[in-house]
Amino acid sequence: MRLRILCIMAFLLLSGCSTLTPQPTPLTERPWNEHYQQLQSLNTWQLKGKIGIRAPDENHSASLYWEQSPQHYQIELTGPLGQGGARIEGNDQGISIDIAGEEPLWAPSAEQLMEDTLGWQFPVQDLRYWVLGIPAPSNPFELSLSQQLADEIIQNGWEIKYLRYNHQTDYPLPEKLTISRDNLRLTIIAKEWQIPH
Repeated sequence: MRLRILCIMAFLLLSGCSTLTPQPTPLTERPWNEHYQQLQSLNTWQLKGKIGIRAPDENHSASLYWEQSPQHYQIELTGPLGQGGARIEGNDQGISIDIAGEEPLWAPSAEQLMEDTLGWQFPVQDLRYWVLGIPAPSNPFELSLSQQLADEIIQNGWEIKYLRYNHQTDYPLPEKLTISRDNLRLTIIAKEWQIPH
């Protein structure tokens, strides 16, 4: 049961391409405001990597695939050696989660599904911005910069730290970040980004 809850939590905490892979090239600094506006308008992308969840009594990790488009998102998690797995799909009408061996779950919003299953809420809509390295536009935030990129964001009581960036020509995107509050910490490692041209 605890694993099922953590799996749901992981899903909810997330919501013509050229492949972007890490390259040890020096960062071409761009003013923060320009970088922020560019990424804020980015609404189609794919991310492949890993996610880890650390709670007081348990630690879990999974492979992560996240596809984001303007009207729809899909996130897939697979356990070690491809075992288990879950899929989340969402749009403006609602969100569904299909976990291997469990009854599918549905709610009108990710926030509502988290409230129904876990009894507390998380600003799920903000996560799609945090994973790109920018604060969500809908709520106040505190921001620390390093080389014109976010080093730390504090928003809605959550602390997002950016440990490494993937320095690309058009989009310097996070390669490793942590999202934490109280005794919960999420670590996302982006091994590959795909951004449409």
